[in-house]
Amino acid sequence: MTVSNTDIHFEHESDCLFVRAISRYFLIQKEEAIQAIVDALKARPVKAALVDLRGVPGPVTFTDRYRLGELTGRYLAGTPIAVVVFEEQADPERIGKLVARNRGANIEVFTDLAEAQAWLKKYFGSEKA
Repeated sequence: MTVSNTDIHFEHESDCLFVRAISRYFLIQKEEAIQAIVDALKARPVKAALVDLRGVPGPVTFTDRYRLGELTGRYLAGTPIAVVVFEEQADPERIGKLVARNRGANIEVFTDLAEAQAWLKKYFGSEKA
């Protein structure tokens, strides 16, 4: 099943939700974007999620990362989440990941899609992520 709007695409494959952000909406409307992921997870529960933020243009601020981490911890703590970003989008300190984990989220940030998928495999046993 694929669900999309002009800013975020959702696709369920096996027991994984694939989320692809394609605009700054994910940063500008953080709470709404996270809530859309929550809604997709409620509509069809999965074992894990992969959030691809490589389509989000422009700079990502410390505040953006902190707030996304906070919202992830608050609303998505029950689902393992792999986040994929470009190297230039990545925060060397991984503040968003730290904030999310401090609030109970199981999240990891990657700059390589294959590494993110490999990390997710442990939640699927022998199935592919």
